[in-house]
Formats: sequence, structure tokens, C-alpha cells
Amino acid sequence: MNSGRLRAIYPHLGFVLVYLLWGINLASLKIGGREWDSLVFNGLRFASMIPILWVYTYFYYRSRSLRFHIAGRDLLLICGLGILNAVGMEALLQYALQFSNAANGAVLGRGFMPVITVLIAVIVGQVKITWRILLGIPLALGSVMLIVSGGAEGFHLGSDTLRGDILLLMRSFMGAIYLIGMNRLVIKYPLPILISLEMTAGALSLLPFVILRADGAYFAAISQAGWISLIYTSLLATAVGFSLHNWSLAKLGPFKSSAYGYLLPVTAALGGFIFLGESISLSQYLGGAGVLAAMYFVQRDRTAGAKRSAMPVPTATTVSK
Repeated sequence: MNSGRLRAIYPHLGFVLVYLLWGINLASLKIGGREWDSLVFNGLRFASMIPILWVYTYFYYRSRSLRFHIAGRDLLLICGLGILNAVGMEALLQYALQFSNAANGAVLGRGFMPVITVLIAVIVGQVKITWRILLGIPLALGSVMLIVSGGAEGFHLGSDTLRGDILLLMRSFMGAIYLIGMNRLVIKYPLPILISLEMTAGALSLLPFVILRADGAYFAAISQAGWISLIYTSLLATAVGFSLHNWSLAKLGPFKSSAYGYLLPVTAALGGFIFLGESISLSQYLGGAGVLAAMYFVQRDRTAGAKRSAMPVPTATTVSK
């Protein structure tokens, strides 16, 4: 395999690693969720990364002699995406699950995101429908439903979960908007500045909840496992995960990037098996195989990346203007 083809694989491997980190993070969140208020947890999660990210961004720009510049409209967009991610996606997911269940969350809150993304991409002319897409997306969605049906509380729709299910679908829609919006930025600006601005906006949006709900006694009651959960989620799932996610997004585009979201139920089941002692049923094995097959069909499709290849890649010259 020549070096060019090898480099083309890196973004795909990046997404596999991202969703492995995020799958394990679901187990970490379950552990931390036994002690932490979720809004406080996520507020600290975003805020704890701000000093590290901005220091790294400073030295990144300095080592490349880049001038810090971002257009006003793009600044509003990245800050809006940061708030959308922190409040509209992370917090909304947790709130919606109070009125639904985890299985519905996997299918509606995440599983429909590639479907919505490809519909938007088709409307704006970024991707063409092919037989691989027509086969891969339904196969992936069906496989996710097979995975979650193997859990203790399977996927179902009814009046008892209607409120939460509507919110979960809203979360998938917001996730599609996030991907498409971020895709516009990652081809124009270096990732460090985008991640720093996104995390800062997200942290500020959650700061009031941290101030109102946490004090010294609250923090003193958190166990060692609770703090380890926060550290893992902040450093690996958030800092490394979002950086690698958006780097791969810049290479593959929003549609192919969203398709990798179907890996989350697979890696979440794996994380639950290793860290929480949860069992994996036959239907979950079959669903995992279906997800991997769907990923093959979708990622083999060349048309989604054809227009990406013609887009300019940001360099030290272009971003310093």
C-alpha cells in the first residue's frame, strides 16, 4: 500500500478511535452519573479543558507564525455550535432520556442523525444518492435497532415515551446541523482555535448551572471513581475525541462522518461489557456485524467525497490572511 492510500485511511481510523473513546465514555458517564449532577458534570467537563486548549492553541499559532484571525460570521457560528453541542445535544440527550429509555436514545438520538444529514446534503447538492447509500443507511439503522433490542430495555415507541422520543429526534436534527456547520469551518481554520472557541462557548453556557448547584460540600462528597470519570470524559472523550473527530470531519465531509455514528452502540456495548460487567447477547453480535457491513457500503461510496477533493485545504498562508 502506497503512502497516499495509507494517508487516506487515517481519517477513517480516526473516527473508529473517536467512537471507541466515546463508547467507553458511556460506561464512564454511567459510573460518574451515580454521583454527579449531569449539568455540573458537563459544565466542569468543558470548563476544565479551556486552559489546556488555549495554551496549546497559542503555541500552535506561534510555532507556525500564524496570525489569530477569524471572520465575525464564523466566530458567531463556532460559538453557536459550541452552545448547540453543550446544551442542545449533551444536556438535551440527558433530559430526553428521563422521558424515554437508552435504547430509544441510541436509535432516535443518534441513529437518525446520518439519515437527516444525508437528506440535507442531498438538498444542498453535496452528495448524490447511490445504491451503496440506499443499502448502507437502512442496514446500519436496522442493525442499531437490533443491538439495542438485545438490552434489558429494548427499543419501542408509545405514548409513555412520546415526549422523550420527540426530543431525541430533535437531538439528531441538531447533530446533523452541528456536523454540516462545523464542516464549513474545519476547511477554513486550524482545528485548535475551533475546538478552543467551541469548548469555551459550551462551558460558558453551562457555567450558571455549576454555580447554582455545586459548592464545597458537593465536591467533597464525590468519590475517587467519580473524579476519574470526570477526568476521562474531559481529557480523552472531550479534548482528544472532539479534536480527532473534527480533523477527520475535515477530510471526509459531514455525510461520511455522520455514518460513523452507528459505531457508537457497538463500542458502547463493548465498553459496558469490559467496565460494567454487562453481557452481550446474540442479537447484539449480529447487530454489530450489520453495522460494520453498513460502514463498508457507505464508506466505499466515492461520490460523497468527490466534491470534497475539490475543496481547498487550509494552509499557513490561507489562514494567516
